[in-house]
Amino acid sequence: MRDRSPAAIGFYPGNKQALSEMIRECYLSEFGPRSLPRVNLGGPRRIIACVSPHAGYYYSGPVAAHLYKAIADDGKPESFVLIGPSHMGYPGASIMVEGDWIMPGGRVPVDTKLAKAIISNAPIILDDANAHRDEHSLEVQLPFLQELYKDLKIVPIALGMSDWETCEEVGRGVAAAIKEEKANAIIIASTDLTHYGAMYGYAPAGTKPIEKIIKWVHDTDGEIISKIEALDAKGLLTLVRTKDLTMCGAAPVTSAIVAAKELGATKGIKLQYATSYDIRGSSDAIVGYLSAIMIK
Repeated sequence: MRDRSPAAIGFYPGNKQALSEMIRECYLSEFGPRSLPRVNLGGPRRIIACVSPHAGYYYSGPVAAHLYKAIADDGKPESFVLIGPSHMGYPGASIMVEGDWIMPGGRVPVDTKLAKAIISNAPIILDDANAHRDEHSLEVQLPFLQELYKDLKIVPIALGMSDWETCEEVGRGVAAAIKEEKANAIIIASTDLTHYGAMYGYAPAGTKPIEKIIKWVHDTDGEIISKIEALDAKGLLTLVRTKDLTMCGAAPVTSAIVAAKELGATKGIKLQYATSYDIRGSSDAIVGYLSAIMIK
């Protein structure tokens, strides 16, 4: 048994009560769905995969809340395959096959059976828990999930800079494992979109006026979102690579789209998009946030 301690407290409160209150505020925010979720146990379970942001809840939480309300409305999955970027620089694909993720809301166990099935179908994925030790992109999804489901399991996969062939193998492997295990699972790809400003060394539209910058960010992220809505996995990765865009989770989303289509998804739907400037008004560093679903 390998336990993983929290590495992202600060992105969200470390106190369980304060965390629950912050999540509630995300749902009720003007940028959130403006209502609290209730799990629909008889839901249609049409969501196969989805996209969620991974910044601090103060910024991206209301956008993420749209996704988690949609998941609650859709039913009760038993496992979540979480695919996120490796900000810590681990190359390739790394999975954690056993252990618990210790969170303020309690332990979240890894779905070992499904994780091993994924490795069996995608040998390119390495069993390396160290790739997850200090990574925040998947951890920040868990408090939202724990507020909805008390007995959930996860399969965490971290993707570093990856080419199309790697993304395709990961996506196909995830889909094949879900089919083999007849798993009631949802795939969550974690990403933020454009990272703009001096903090990121990225300002192709200049530094002012702010209205011009925000329009550029919205337009650029709109191109990314259109690829996700069209379930165009290769087109998404090509767009980000050829235009040198600063979307950090292009590879995870690409893999999620591949898997979703293998599992019968027919379209992607944007639930909410906003930038950190839209939500908080800070212009020093501007990041785009998206919640979206891929459904059958």
